[in-house]
Amino acid sequence: MCVQKIVAFFSLLTPLTWFIWLTYVAILPMCAILGWLALPFAFFAMIIANVLVLFRLIKKAIYNTSTDDGLFTPTRDALQEIFPRASSQQIARYEKIVNQADELDPVLIISPNLNWINQYGEQAYHLVMDGFATEGLQNARRDENSRCVFHFRNGRELVDVRDAIRQRLINAFYIPPSLQATHPHGQTVPVGTAWILTKVGARDSDFWEDDSFFLTL
Repeated sequence: MCVQKIVAFFSLLTPLTWFIWLTYVAILPMCAILGWLALPFAFFAMIIANVLVLFRLIKKAIYNTSTDDGLFTPTRDALQEIFPRASSQQIARYEKIVNQADELDPVLIISPNLNWINQYGEQAYHLVMDGFATEGLQNARRDENSRCVFHFRNGRELVDVRDAIRQRLINAFYIPPSLQATHPHGQTVPVGTAWILTKVGARDSDFWEDDSFFLTL
């Protein structure tokens, strides 16, 4: 635990802080106490400090996505919000699918509605998800067999697939609550909750719940 705290502390240091800390806390006191005997120590300490600073600069250059203003959410955090009961392995799998998408490509994510599954069964649910995965494709899937994360090339493709599924599997869509009184025999719950996610940079995403995605009217 102590070692972890020390590592966490040093990971927060900026290159400038590293230089100041090493100079005033380590090198100067050693030189004052040991004189020329401290020169080898100072030399190797400077090499180590420079290497650490270089690693930090490289890491910052690789992962700097210009989204530090808090406007976007780390992709893993977004997926955990959408699937709060998913295991870490499942989240990692879904994150891999999202990372394969180009930046700003729409990714449709559907979290299941247990009430709908209880009404129609799990096999019917899989039929709907397979429809979203394969509609318009030949011998291919857009979900990496996840049955919940679907990568589309653009928004038009997403809408076309949704409309095609609505034509074939109307029971997956539902009548909005405000109109259910006038449609007493209509479907009252959707197959799931639709989320639209777009990748922003290397690790962040913009995502939102589309509460009109599964409407029939």
